[in-house]
Amino acid sequence: MGNCVVATAATANTEGNVVSITAVSPVNQYFVFNPDKNDPVFVAYGQTANITASIPTENGAAVVAIAPYAEKVFTGPQVGPGKTTYVRIIAPHNNAKLYITPGEGL
Repeated sequence: MGNCVVATAATANTEGNVVSITAVSPVNQYFVFNPDKNDPVFVAYGQTANITASIPTENGAAVVAIAPYAEKVFTGPQVGPGKTTYVRIIAPHNNAKLYITPGEGL
């Protein structure tokens, strides 16, 4: 339903840049893939670009954990014409990547 985007975080334990996601029709599911074979990636998402990604501690964090070398489908804010969703990632390793594609019925 929309283009695949790549969210990145160049430095371990440091937030990456905010990435925007759009779609051609309204959807609220996201297919994500973590290509790193050793470490998880944590993704925060929201309807504004003012989002914070943090690695969970004993107090938790408002992120979705993506296991090493795994894909996951999750439901988040609706995206579509005139509606953008924003994501930011963080990971315990350098050069983290997360591939994200919006869709419906994934």
